[in-house]
Amino acid sequence: MAEWKCTNCGYTLKAETPPKECPSCKKKCEFVDVSCYIPDCKDQGKDTRL
Repeated sequence: MAEWKCTNCGYTLKAETPPKECPSCKKKCEFVDVSCYIPDCKDQGKDTRL
């Protein structure tokens, strides 16, 4: 399962695919996958640089 971040308000959620509308700001926003697939993230599970 991926972790998605709203580019409008910064809300993050875990889901297979991002929602059409952000549950937090209630707008149609673009979501970016902030899941971490590299060892630098260690136990966090998400890439805090994004």
